[in-house]
Amino acid sequence: MTVVTIVLSIACLIVGGFASYLFFKHGLKNKYDGILKDAEAEAEVIKKNKLLEVKEKFLHLKADLEKQVSARNAKIQSAEGKLKQRELTLNQRQEDLQRKNCEIDAVKENLATQLELVDRRKQDLEKLHQREIEQLEALSGLSADEAKERLI
Repeated sequence: MTVVTIVLSIACLIVGGFASYLFFKHGLKNKYDGILKDAEAEAEVIKKNKLLEVKEKFLHLKADLEKQVSARNAKIQSAEGKLKQRELTLNQRQEDLQRKNCEIDAVKENLATQLELVDRRKQDLEKLHQREIEQLEALSGLSADEAKERLI
């Protein structure tokens, strides 16, 4: 009986070991599955939190960039306004200069015409003066130099 007892004991031990193995395997599998589900749920929550954080950061960065863009656009519009004002001022100055140049040209032409007229009159007066001298010389019978000598 000892052999049978030993064989039976070994058989019970094997059956008990196998049963324990199956029981622990099933229990561990359920525990593993539970831990895996908990980990997946926790990972999903962490993922959602991180996505929310990233979205918040994105929105903050977007708002900051929009503020910077708005500020730059305002500066650009201000600079454009100043440039347009300067351009208008320069255009007015240019028009004034052109008008003054036209006036100066007209005055120059008028002066040139008057100078020509004065020169002609001067020439006419010189001719008239020369004729008078010639008439006086003809009437007196003396040249201008001779008349001067007699006066002296």
